[in-house]
Amino acid sequence: MHTLKAWLPAFSGMTCLAFGAGLISIYGFFVEPLSREFGVGVATLNIGPVALLLVPGIVAPRVGRLVDRMSIRRLILMGATFAMVSLAVVSQAPSLRVAALAFLGFALGLTLYGPVVINGLMVKTYPGREARALAVAAMGISLATALLPPVVGALLAHLDWRGALLSVASALLLLLWLAVLVGIPGRASGVAAAGQHRLASGIYGQKAFWLIGLCVALGFNVSIVMAICYPPLFISKGYTVAEAGWFISMTGMAGLTGKAGIAWLGDAGRNHARWLAAGLLLLQAAGACLLLAASESAAVLTALCLLGLGGGAFIPMHPYLNSRYFDADNIGQVNGAQMPLFLPFGLIGAPLAGYAYDQSGNYDAVLVAVAVTLGAAALFALLLPAPE
Repeated sequence: MHTLKAWLPAFSGMTCLAFGAGLISIYGFFVEPLSREFGVGVATLNIGPVALLLVPGIVAPRVGRLVDRMSIRRLILMGATFAMVSLAVVSQAPSLRVAALAFLGFALGLTLYGPVVINGLMVKTYPGREARALAVAAMGISLATALLPPVVGALLAHLDWRGALLSVASALLLLLWLAVLVGIPGRASGVAAAGQHRLASGIYGQKAFWLIGLCVALGFNVSIVMAICYPPLFISKGYTVAEAGWFISMTGMAGLTGKAGIAWLGDAGRNHARWLAAGLLLLQAAGACLLLAASESAAVLTALCLLGLGGGAFIPMHPYLNSRYFDADNIGQVNGAQMPLFLPFGLIGAPLAGYAYDQSGNYDAVLVAVAVTLGAAALFALLLPAPE
């Protein structure tokens, strides 16, 4: 019982990431209904997830400092409430402009209980066990990918997109409040401001800061592009929406397996973190190449297992790599300061994928670009110096 109580913050973090960052797994289901509703192309709607990178890229450095200074529970509750209320507004939006503004609000709320905050909490709460804690929390994203797409597919079979989205927002708000109040400690994390100033003046001169930031930026942007592309990609191959939901669910289960492996091996292999990160990126690249060539369901499932396994296990790599090179007391600021590096790739990835689909009717060129991008990210990981 004592052990279970000790891991409550990790399980609450898992819930926050599942019903926060994990929601990207259902974005693709709303692209086609929104396209019909507002009369715009897929490329236009694929700009939406850019907000999930643009907003954190702008505000995450400030949020990272808040993680090191104020009550994380209060921060998460504010973010969860604002995000789900904004999502409810999207569901009732009379125009694309209103929907876009509300989605920006959703992205802002998401930043307040997203990876920068949750990962900072895990590193601070579980010193020496951070790989396991980060992996447990990150399992939430894989669980969301496994569970939410079939649920949303079923909702869309019985409700219009507005009713389905409102139902999701209402249910998740209740679940998030319950998880945070039960499992997230109420105390502030409390790091001296002087330490913050010393850190801010020193991290930008370290090679590891830039290499980790670029590596993770490329890897995460690929994950976002693939999450958006999966539903229309499978439909373009002749599968139904329900079948697409189950395919994505299999990807989530594979990701859950990958995170379980990190939870088991991560702390033991802390001195080989750069090799682990590179291997996970190359595993995803192999999956993308196989998905490009796949024509049968068995080959598609194999490709998705590789993509899910590598992508799921890579999610904890951002704070895990940083914890190998930077002090845990200031990990929130380091994670947040790297977020602007996500912007250049995030601003072009999803819209270009949508443009490629609008022009060709398939995602072949996107899968090639994904494989190349993952190879470049693996190279950045291998260039990291050995951790001290």
